[in-house]
Amino acid sequence: MKTKYSLVLPCFNELENLKLLLPQLLRILKNKNYEILLVDDDSSDYTIPKLKKIFKKNKKIRFIHRKEERSLGLSIKAGIKKSIGEIIVVMDTDFNHRPQDLKSMIKIYEKGYYDMICGSRFLKGGSSNTFFRHFCSLIFNFFVNFVTKGKLSDNLSGFFIINKNSLKKDLDKIFYGYGDFYIRLLYFVQKQNISICDFPVKYDLRKYGHSKSRLVKMLISYTIETIKIKMKY
Repeated sequence: MKTKYSLVLPCFNELENLKLLLPQLLRILKNKNYEILLVDDDSSDYTIPKLKKIFKKNKKIRFIHRKEERSLGLSIKAGIKKSIGEIIVVMDTDFNHRPQDLKSMIKIYEKGYYDMICGSRFLKGGSSNTFFRHFCSLIFNFFVNFVTKGKLSDNLSGFFIINKNSLKKDLDKIFYGYGDFYIRLLYFVQKQNISICDFPVKYDLRKYGHSKSRLVKMLISYTIETIKIKMKY
């Protein structure tokens, strides 16, 4: 049977979180036709060998060890290129993106009305894990939509489900860098004739470890990238 869902999980030093996250995802997907692609950015916590031991009996989990330039966008692209499913799912591995929201997003997708489901903190029922991050991200989202003429409510969540055919043409233009890949993704998909659903999600705090992102530095680099998108395309 052809794999329908390919869940791409980019990670860097998230072993302890993945020990908790993967069993939850396996329960959510147990009645689906799926694969999980865990793309590790050359972690120092031995993510892949340790998880291979824990989940050695599960053939649904595939491990990709990247040793090139560390990059969230490039990790996701590697997972998409290796995937065999027709539907791509991408989420964080630190519990910012909640498994229960993924379950709800899949339900909406399977109704067949939409080609893409986008998780959004800024719809009624959605939220960020801190007020400061929520406020800064909300203001920045207005800026991105003003510059790119976008209509979606959260250009930074990076939590989505999409038919892989919608990505093939622009894969290399989208997936590089860090979270700015999602700004590019939403820019390009909104230029296609596909139906997109904004869906409210709530961000949780990470269970283990520390965030790799620094909000102010991140917003500065994303501002530059947003302007580049406008100038280039």
